[in-house]
Amino acid sequence: MGHDGTAGASGSRAVSRRALVRGGALAAGLGTAALGGAAAAGGLGSDGTGMVNVRDHGAAGDGSADDTGAIQRALDAVRDGGGIVFFPPGTYLTGRLTLRSRVHLRGSGGDATILKLRPGANAAILESDGFARLTGTGSGDGVTLFSIRDLTLDGNKAQNPDGGYGLRVYGYGYELTEVIVFNCRNDGIVSEWGPIGALPAPSHQMEARLSAVRTHGNDGHGINFHGPHDSMFLNCLTFENGAAGFRLAGDSMGTLMVNCHAWGIKQNVSFDLAATGISCMNCYADLSGGVGVRISRNDCRWVGGMVLGYNNTDPHPEIGVQFVPGEQPDEPSGCLIDGKVVNCGTAAVDFGADRGLSSVRLSLSQPGARDDRGRPIAGSGRGWIGTPAPTTQVEITQGLADPDRNLVIRPAFDLRAQPNPGRPGDGSVRLFAREVGGRTQLCAMFPNGAVQVMATEP
Repeated sequence: MGHDGTAGASGSRAVSRRALVRGGALAAGLGTAALGGAAAAGGLGSDGTGMVNVRDHGAAGDGSADDTGAIQRALDAVRDGGGIVFFPPGTYLTGRLTLRSRVHLRGSGGDATILKLRPGANAAILESDGFARLTGTGSGDGVTLFSIRDLTLDGNKAQNPDGGYGLRVYGYGYELTEVIVFNCRNDGIVSEWGPIGALPAPSHQMEARLSAVRTHGNDGHGINFHGPHDSMFLNCLTFENGAAGFRLAGDSMGTLMVNCHAWGIKQNVSFDLAATGISCMNCYADLSGGVGVRISRNDCRWVGGMVLGYNNTDPHPEIGVQFVPGEQPDEPSGCLIDGKVVNCGTAAVDFGADRGLSSVRLSLSQPGARDDRGRPIAGSGRGWIGTPAPTTQVEITQGLADPDRNLVIRPAFDLRAQPNPGRPGDGSVRLFAREVGGRTQLCAMFPNGAVQVMATEP
């Protein structure tokens, strides 16, 4: 196969074998599992086009030549039937590359294969086919069944002052694994899709799967995720971005995050939960100023997680968990918070926009910030600010030996009049209400049937 991408069947087979030899990491480093079942079976399609090497389409990977055209030819070579596009070690200078369905990008490792945005491109390094047309539409169209693995996307923001992204996708059912995205003028990763609930056969469903993805040093969000819904993040890391580390909004409802970590001085929010039903399990927000977990929609969960601050109060407030107004008047509500908050200089929890029906259970260590002379700063290190809604259940402890600093709130409940309550079991007391002479009484009934009036309506 020549650099123009043409070859006969036998030539393609030879090229594929040469690619395996020249891209030694393909066999020695990635292994057959990373390349998929076709490689494991020893077959790359009847005409040998199931896998292509970008070098065979003219890519230099030397960090100076413009490889945009060569890489795009390699991507297009497998666009009809799908296949693998392999990047041997190197730095590939490129403009915008178009991703299509069933095309799988494989690098030689994040420290070996780098796709770097060329100076003045001011674009996304990788962008799904039709992104500009589909974004913001809520459509069920878009690319699907593609994957990216074992490479780095460098946004080269110093030489792209007018904009730049690592990856922009409008699509579903895709996978990112061991991908690094950094140094972008805008967001590192942008993902979007519509609220479609079911897909026609032969669908494998809509969820995206992000595993061991790392984003950092971007001027916007590390990961700005607006769908597909019900997606999964596992062992992902984002840090030192200009906006939020993880922002989940739009149609990303129902997404699950496990063992994810966000940290950094620049990030104003570590986890921004701006879609309904987001679940974060065993996640870690590590901040110096800003907010650890910001919640603005209903039914979000932060369970088994840690928020660690640095007792900073300047230049920005430092808050562990914060409820902020959502899109609807009753948001956020119905949320579940269970974990630990340490060293957040302003407050562990801000209940300011809590709309109720939530459960907040936190263990705190909030010693408060100190000035440059080591003196405590008044008002810092508070357990909470704002007031929980009456229907929110709260259990916040800062050490049971100091109950004045603890807050335990249980929602009020009604005992409605019950004329003939049954007797309680042995060793029990039944509380009930009854009406006598037009006045309500609060009563206790003992196992032998005796009733003690505890209070009577005035």
